[in-house]
Amino acid sequence: MTTIHFILATVCIGFANICIEWFIIGFLFHKSQALTPNTWRPESNRSYMYSTLLSFLFGALFTFFYWKIGSKYVIQGNLWSHIKLGLICFACFSFILEVSNSIYINYDKKFVAGKLVASCLTMVAAAIIASLFCWR
Repeated sequence: MTTIHFILATVCIGFANICIEWFIIGFLFHKSQALTPNTWRPESNRSYMYSTLLSFLFGALFTFFYWKIGSKYVIQGNLWSHIKLGLICFACFSFILEVSNSIYINYDKKFVAGKLVASCLTMVAAAIIASLFCWR
């Protein structure tokens, strides 16, 4: 993987993460989020900036993970293989975290479902996007 491919994969995964999170959490499940108003800090430009930076950090970390580890366990050019990698990453890294957070944080159940869907779609999209920029 060249440096330009790494940067492009990072940026594309970051933008995909922003779009998925906005659509699922910010649009589809936003009313469920409002059911627990004491849980949330006020939104501001600073919170949006940090959220965006974290999306791009996720893009860089997932691209690095795919480059060093994930690419060795998928069939290149096989979309289903990359979807399975995304689902495995979701199950290992996000599912447990999101469910355990919902135990201790006052989230509405519908909002937790939305976070799980968004997290799953983000991992699958990241695996597919990383595969487009990484070749053995």
